[in-house]
Amino acid sequence: MEEKLIEEEVARRVEAIVAKRVEEEMEKRKEEIEAEVLHRIEDAKRAMEAEMLEELERKHRDELKAQQIKEVQLVDRLCDGDMCWRWRCSLLTCTVILQMMLVMDLDTSQNCCSLKLLMNAAI
Repeated sequence: MEEKLIEEEVARRVEAIVAKRVEEEMEKRKEEIEAEVLHRIEDAKRAMEAEMLEELERKHRDELKAQQIKEVQLVDRLCDGDMCWRWRCSLLTCTVILQMMLVMDLDTSQNCCSLKLLMNAAI
């Protein structure tokens, strides 16, 4: 009978030791899993930030390109009716005039020739 009591006590102690060991391992794994999750979250955040920055840069380049196209089209339209024999309209001249028009809020429906005369009269 005493032998059976000893076996039961040993079984309880072994079970308690095993339960304690399992709990320790689970706690250790929980910390490892949490660390891994945090690491993956940080990686995902960095990747998302990089993607967003790249998209913003691409959008900025597209807007800049669209603005340049718009300016070139405006310069082309301005120079289209420029038949004045006194002025030879170059791209540089038109660009300068365009910049002045944008800064001074001038009417962009006029062509370079009339704008040059207008500017010449103002000088």
